[in-house]
Amino acid sequence: MRALGLKAGFPEALWQRMAAIVVLALGAMMTSLPAQAATAPDEVIRSAVERMTQRIDAERDKLAGDPAYARKVVDEELDELVDFRRITRLVMGDHFGAASRDQRNRFMERFRRSMVQTYAAGVTMYEGQPISVLPLEEGDVRGDRARVQMEFVTDSGRPMPIAYTMFKDGEAWKVDNVIVNGLNLGRVFRMQFDQAMRQHGGDIDKVIAGWSTEVDIEEAAAGGS
Repeated sequence: MRALGLKAGFPEALWQRMAAIVVLALGAMMTSLPAQAATAPDEVIRSAVERMTQRIDAERDKLAGDPAYARKVVDEELDELVDFRRITRLVMGDHFGAASRDQRNRFMERFRRSMVQTYAAGVTMYEGQPISVLPLEEGDVRGDRARVQMEFVTDSGRPMPIAYTMFKDGEAWKVDNVIVNGLNLGRVFRMQFDQAMRQHGGDIDKVIAGWSTEVDIEEAAAGGS
């Protein structure tokens, strides 16, 4: 399936760095920490990013040299952290209700495999660029919803904004969407599914068979909505 894309005049080096940003953003989007009641949402994100970058640095050679190991590591982490049923409902959007239980389960598994492949292929592209989770500002937390801002500094010194939207599940803050340089990843996946449904005449089975969670780096660099 072709990813949605916008063209922009950015150099190839920036595409590679943007891939690293998307990998980290997707990884944090999947993170669900058993946080204590007093843990602020920005601290949840800060801990998640630090854990991911430290593991990438510690196992870079093995992750880069053994794709099967990289997929295994990612799959193990996601198994503990991701509510794929929730993600399935969000991505399928208006089509979720019309899908059978079998179709929902098959799409959930397809989404999982695709996400593992995408994440595993990009984990070593992060090379120590500065990442800052910004302090919460007034209005960033509203009841059981929160927004956390982060900046990733590219090699050129340009800050790349990332925003996480979060919800409070019991005593834990969890991420349910990520916006990278204005590109809403959750919306991209939902639009991708809807577009595929139109292309295949509403045949959910064909959409499932052709699904990919590949994010178009050019669109991220150009900025989405």
